[in-house]
Amino acid sequence: MGSVDGLISGMSTSSVISGLMQVEAAPQNALKTKITTQQKVVTAYQGINAKMKGLLDAAKVLTDPTAWKGGVATSSSDAATATTTASSATQSGSLTFRVNKLAASHSVVFGTPVDATTDTIMSDPSFVIDVNGVPKTVNVADPSLKGVVDAINKTPDLGVKATAFQVSPGKYTMQLTSTTTGALSKFEFPNGNTSPFTALGNVTPVSEGADAELAVGDSATPLLVTSSTNTFKDLMGGLTVTATKKQLETDPPVTVTVASDTEGIAAKVQAMVDAANTALSEIGTQTKNKSGAVAGGPLAGNSIMSSVSSSVLNTVSGGTSAGGSFKEIGIELTRSGTLTFDKAKFIAALNADPEKTQALFADTAQTDVTLKTGLADRMAAVADKSTQTNTGTLSRLITSGNDAITDLNHRVDDWDVRLQARQATLQKQFGAMETALGKLKNQGSWLSGQLASLG
Repeated sequence: MGSVDGLISGMSTSSVISGLMQVEAAPQNALKTKITTQQKVVTAYQGINAKMKGLLDAAKVLTDPTAWKGGVATSSSDAATATTTASSATQSGSLTFRVNKLAASHSVVFGTPVDATTDTIMSDPSFVIDVNGVPKTVNVADPSLKGVVDAINKTPDLGVKATAFQVSPGKYTMQLTSTTTGALSKFEFPNGNTSPFTALGNVTPVSEGADAELAVGDSATPLLVTSSTNTFKDLMGGLTVTATKKQLETDPPVTVTVASDTEGIAAKVQAMVDAANTALSEIGTQTKNKSGAVAGGPLAGNSIMSSVSSSVLNTVSGGTSAGGSFKEIGIELTRSGTLTFDKAKFIAALNADPEKTQALFADTAQTDVTLKTGLADRMAAVADKSTQTNTGTLSRLITSGNDAITDLNHRVDDWDVRLQARQATLQKQFGAMETALGKLKNQGSWLSGQLASLG
């Protein structure tokens, strides 16, 4: 039941109800404020968690032995290029050789041109071709040059492709070429290499299938290294050499050199230090206390996050397992609670003793992860303890915070129902009041009329 706003009483009943509802909604508004605060807390935890995951990833790179075995390869000649694979145990050193041969595909051409579509070039419905001594059959539905080319190119795993090309206007012949390079790419026809394509005339060699060849050592009695392609994989551990041109006898030999990739390794260490500082900075921002007009962070005074920050710093301040300092490999703590990295000092230590330097970061001799003492091992353990799904410190705090937000939202929803019911009650009560006042007014008017009639 409702009434026109204040029609009888003369007061704004809707304004009165609105004011009363604001009082009634105070507990719900308090819950909404709690949700906003809790969301800021969860967002802060998520930000720290992301930065700690970045630290975990950067530290794990240095715990992988392959991170320390990269090399930089150079070549003294454009006759060959040299590359290394980052994941390979690249061997440092140099190798000198000459490029005697490049790998070649086997190829032949036929001497008599024909009309590509009307002339019949073979009489049998199929023919055999030996590829590296293995006979393979090609079935031919159309005996024209075009039909034969199509049949060859559509035969799976044949190892040979055909091309028809124009010799003079309207006259074509065919070239056959192996699909691979190397000595094993050779092919021929059986029966003395007699061609089944009688109309195309004799078979003329274009190129002989051949391996690429490097000559290592004395020019009179060199050691010959061969490859079916121009690429020689793992010529030295982790080194790949690609021959690009055959050398003349007067050309100087090629020398490829592989040196340890100290710059690349240093960059990985720098990445871990940067990730640690980023995580420390994020924790500092989220946990800072209020100072004057400057607001504090959502996690101000949070002892758990202070503990995480201390754990990161302790990986360095704790020193090496032998009781030394990480300063010898260029990593130190500052008074402001950050890490610094001296790249030059690190590279000097790496060049002087690669194994010792690696061991200070990654304890590969220890199989128990919890007992590893390398700096990267420790960093990874601290970050993993914080971020591990479901069980990590930050993961549990984020889950707990989200659960609290869900519970608060349910309570807010309950208050929505309660407030709707309360508003309906107030509207009904004020409506009834207006109706009652209206009746009283009508009765008063009637009585006044009666009294007036008596006088």
